[in-house]
Amino acid sequence: MRHEILVKKIVEESVVLLKNEEQVLPFAKNQKAAFFGRSQLVTYFSGNGSGAVKGAETNHILAACMERGICPAEELKCWYQAQAAEEEERPEEEFDFSRVKDLVNSGLMYEFFGRYHAPAPEYAVPEELLRKSADFTDTAVLVLGRNAGGEECDRHLEEDYELTGTEKALIDGVCKSFSRVVLVLNCNGLIDLGWTESYPAIKSILFLGIPGQKGPEALAGILAGEVNPSGKLPVTVARRYEDYPAAGHFSWDKDHPEKLLTYESYGLDAEQNGSIGFTKSPVTVYREDIYAGYRYFDSFEKKPLFAFGFGLSYTTFTISGIQAAKNMAGLCIWAQVHNTGNCAGKETVQAYLSAVTKTERPYQELKGFAKTGLMQPGEEQRLEISIPWRELAVYDEASACWILEKGSYLIRLGNSSAETKAAALLETAWDVVLEHCHNRLGIQACNRGKVSFLSRSGQRNVFKKEEISNAVKLTLSAEEGMRLETEAAEYLSERRDKLTAPEEKRGQLQKFTGQQLAALCVGYGPGVPFSAFGDGSDPETIFDESGNPLTTNSHPVGVNGYVSPAMIEEGIYSVSYKDGPAGIGQTAWPSEMLIACAFDRELWQQFGDAVGEECEKARVDIWLAPAVNLHRSPLGGRNFEYFSEDPFLTGVCACEIARGVQQKHQVLVCPKHFAVNEQETCRRGNAKKNYDAVDSILTERAAREIYLKPFEMLVKNAQIHVLMTAFNKINGTFAGGSRDLCTHILREEWGFEGAVVTDWGDMDIVVDGADAVAAGNDIVMPGGPPVIAQILKGLEEGRVGKEKLEQAAGRLLQMESFLYDKLSADSRIELSGLNVPIERNIVFLSL
Repeated sequence: MRHEILVKKIVEESVVLLKNEEQVLPFAKNQKAAFFGRSQLVTYFSGNGSGAVKGAETNHILAACMERGICPAEELKCWYQAQAAEEEERPEEEFDFSRVKDLVNSGLMYEFFGRYHAPAPEYAVPEELLRKSADFTDTAVLVLGRNAGGEECDRHLEEDYELTGTEKALIDGVCKSFSRVVLVLNCNGLIDLGWTESYPAIKSILFLGIPGQKGPEALAGILAGEVNPSGKLPVTVARRYEDYPAAGHFSWDKDHPEKLLTYESYGLDAEQNGSIGFTKSPVTVYREDIYAGYRYFDSFEKKPLFAFGFGLSYTTFTISGIQAAKNMAGLCIWAQVHNTGNCAGKETVQAYLSAVTKTERPYQELKGFAKTGLMQPGEEQRLEISIPWRELAVYDEASACWILEKGSYLIRLGNSSAETKAAALLETAWDVVLEHCHNRLGIQACNRGKVSFLSRSGQRNVFKKEEISNAVKLTLSAEEGMRLETEAAEYLSERRDKLTAPEEKRGQLQKFTGQQLAALCVGYGPGVPFSAFGDGSDPETIFDESGNPLTTNSHPVGVNGYVSPAMIEEGIYSVSYKDGPAGIGQTAWPSEMLIACAFDRELWQQFGDAVGEECEKARVDIWLAPAVNLHRSPLGGRNFEYFSEDPFLTGVCACEIARGVQQKHQVLVCPKHFAVNEQETCRRGNAKKNYDAVDSILTERAAREIYLKPFEMLVKNAQIHVLMTAFNKINGTFAGGSRDLCTHILREEWGFEGAVVTDWGDMDIVVDGADAVAAGNDIVMPGGPPVIAQILKGLEEGRVGKEKLEQAAGRLLQMESFLYDKLSADSRIELSGLNVPIERNIVFLSL
């Protein structure tokens, strides 16, 4: 019950009020309303794939609204209930479990479960029923639902992101019949909303997203005026799909291979990029470069329909009394927020950076935010926002350094990216080098000069005198800059790549044979991601010369394929992993996208604390979340389980959730998918169709400033101990097989000392097990004998050394040591002899 209350609280803080003309909302007491749309009854509270969850039965939107005193049109309500009941009686397609092994062996397992399912059609409301309902009330609530896409499957443009034919007919009928229409979006991402401008009857729009099991109750409270919405958009809503800068460079229809973007689409050579012998070699070119999301709309003056960070309230606020100061950590900004309206509410103040330096920069970038508590009418609250110096720096590819460049840095404050005002201006006459790096992820030599990236052609930001006249003026002196450089160098010198096994294990690991080490560097099980559905004929480990298994599963409840191997006689025990971003199935939590709308650090920590508690009770050691890839296209199939288009907001969300999980609980988070995995289509390739995995082509600067940033924040600020690599390629190299990514950047630059695991699944196309370990992946999942054989072959061929295997196994032990601090090994094996039943309806689309 306590967690259900928290679900409701999260949704109440996260629902975004996008439009509210004529103050249609909140409804008056006992408001009459006609409810339309199948999702009023068939409410989506969970996404698909690793973002799918199970939980208690959830109320639907109509019932929740009735409980709040909102009076529906009775005949219309009964008609919809009859339609929904008829839909429930239709037989669902059953999965043939006997096909699992064939699907795995053909490389089509995830293709099968990643099949695209189009949105369900809306029911055609009879004209007579529309007329009767309009006689009852002038107010309609129209709920549009969307749950297409998911793991291995991006959404479609037509009849998905854009309205379906049945939705258009319903909207036409409702808007012609009612003068006050409230549109509720129960969607696993964005849909096209440009059409709403052509319907003046639509007075209010609410983004509900995928809200978890108490989402309908939270929505009903907002409609009834019991709660004032305070959510803000974590993405930009364009007027049309073509306005998104990635629109022409994102493949989403895997069912029509002729539409897949390949190297040839850009005049590139597949073989020169290492993709040899494939029928299709897909690519996704990050042409927008550093201009991701609102950075593009703001910098190129393309006005969106709803800006990043936007969200209305039932009350109004002003931001004033701005003060600013600097210290050795960075900048501090203070602002006074005043509730100038007629009801209690909350406001979020957002801090954006605009820079004028020698390097081309976006118009503005989010660098901080703070949310007020509940403010009564007339009340004021003072907020503080801290911005570290590193957030002012740019990655300079020419010198491979993070540099706080000579120039001017303007901090803007506002309540969205479209509504900001100058707050503080920092001037520095010196370049301050904060970190020396090496370029690791740049464009391949064979592609240079052949792929162009978005640029303002050297155009720099310009600050108008009248704009900055009232801004607080600050200066960074040469002496202060030198101190910053010195402190940064001292901190960075402490980072090193080292064997992270506990000292008492070092000698033990060096005595291990190559077979023992290889068996520790994989997951325990038959080498398929869903062993619960197998026939048990495949071995789950390898055997020694006496015919004894080298490893076992010692976990009391962990499922083979989702546990690490145990060698009990050596004091090594299994740890268990479980999905996903919306929790482990104990509670149906809201999706990450909706959670991000809260802009509330404390609430995110509470969510993490609750999931950590559930993991402990379920004996889950490692939670395969948070997912911190970005929203690059609204067609991204997993956008609902990613936080935002913005790397800073994503990083803060993830860090607070990770702290919530790990501070009080013997549970570790495992952020994913490292890295540049924004497209599901062909992310792992397809062995049967002979398709290579998609290659994400982007500049080093974009990779570091945008797509690696949330992972870097987690490593440096949240003390994570596990990280999951992605299936896709990055500039021609598999993410899981990139030593530059997994070792040089992650460990040597960022100082990560934990264990790296691969993503789960059939490894037909993606990196070989030996190459993965050599690159810095310590554990190949789900692993099993097939991958052990790959590692041993690589050891024999010299592609991976024994020392590297010792190092990988050592990191596994180090990861486990964090879990053993409060939980004894004996308690982990007390149930190891029991047959733990496996539910056939388990959510098994892993990661």
